[in-house]
Amino acid sequence: MTGTRPRTPLPPRSAGPVPPLPVLLVIDSLDGGGAERYVVDLAVALQRRGWPVHVACSVGGVRAGVLADAGIPVTVLLDELVERRVSGRYGRALSRLVAELRPAVLHAHLFASAAAAVHAVRGVHVPLVVTEHTEGPWRDRRARAVSGLVYRHADRVVAVSTAIRDLVVTEYGVAPDRVEVLLPTTTATPTAGGPPPAPGRPVVGVVGRLVPEKGVDVLLRAAALVSAVVPQAAFLVVGDGPLRPDLEHRAAVLGLADTVTFTGYRSDAARLLAGLDVLTVPSRSDGSPLVVCEAMAAGVPVVASRVGGLPDLVEDGGSGLLVRPGEAEDLARALVSLLLDPEAARRLGARGRCLAATRSHQRLVDRMTQLYADVARAPAR
Repeated sequence: MTGTRPRTPLPPRSAGPVPPLPVLLVIDSLDGGGAERYVVDLAVALQRRGWPVHVACSVGGVRAGVLADAGIPVTVLLDELVERRVSGRYGRALSRLVAELRPAVLHAHLFASAAAAVHAVRGVHVPLVVTEHTEGPWRDRRARAVSGLVYRHADRVVAVSTAIRDLVVTEYGVAPDRVEVLLPTTTATPTAGGPPPAPGRPVVGVVGRLVPEKGVDVLLRAAALVSAVVPQAAFLVVGDGPLRPDLEHRAAVLGLADTVTFTGYRSDAARLLAGLDVLTVPSRSDGSPLVVCEAMAAGVPVVASRVGGLPDLVEDGGSGLLVRPGEAEDLARALVSLLLDPEAARRLGARGRCLAATRSHQRLVDRMTQLYADVARAPAR
């Protein structure tokens, strides 16, 4: 992975429907995270429009079944997960698949797959689109160098938030006209909540992978503070990840064993989400998580950290409340304000539902297909 491919200007955008092109989407895995959900939703939407779409990954995961049900081919390239690192094996396997399929566009998601994609398009005229889902606070100097190389090789970088766009332009020096912000949107129809997660008790929930950047430990500290004021409040942690044993231990140490429920990964997370009184997103860093879009569509108020793409999605005081990241006291204060004032929570939820109705997945796919057509029509380099 050295050097930068020479550039030619993109042709002017065409008007009207975009004719279908074969697209190869690549992502580290088909596990239960938001980026994986984004790719699956995009693949299904493209296929419904008649686009030949193929998905590749280092390993499969819980979302593979959705693609199988839709009849979308999936190629698992390795027998081990590759994430947050560069893998020569992954790059070579993806190169062979690109040579076999000859897609019109290769669209890469997440660090390891984007690095492999740069290797795969070397020496062949297959345009590369990279969607950046995170600001990557975990990246060390070497990983940042790899990301910079990926961005320079990409024909277009799609950022899921303005914060990511600004980072790619200012920190990595990518030309602004090569970076586009497309906020993610949900394909899910608002779901009627099932039986309340904790009958007779207000429920605050968090949905996501249990990793450090998601800040679930901050929520646990906030939950202890909230319980002192609203003792009937219950907390639901939906999702799985490497921090689950540690977080369950922390909850027990804080005396929250009867207050906090860890559900693990749930395929019916949307139904659980619709039954919450408040969704909280206590992230230390984040992109633009789809769970926020789903909560707003369901009329559930959101309390989120003022980081990453969350301010792009949540109107502070309009559709939710924004708090300082990592500050359990701030988070607790915001949660208590809504738990003690259900009418205010309902107003925020109603505003969120109105905003969600203006954010269409169909429009996101419209723009993505136009972007594919633009890069595919650019002259060979």
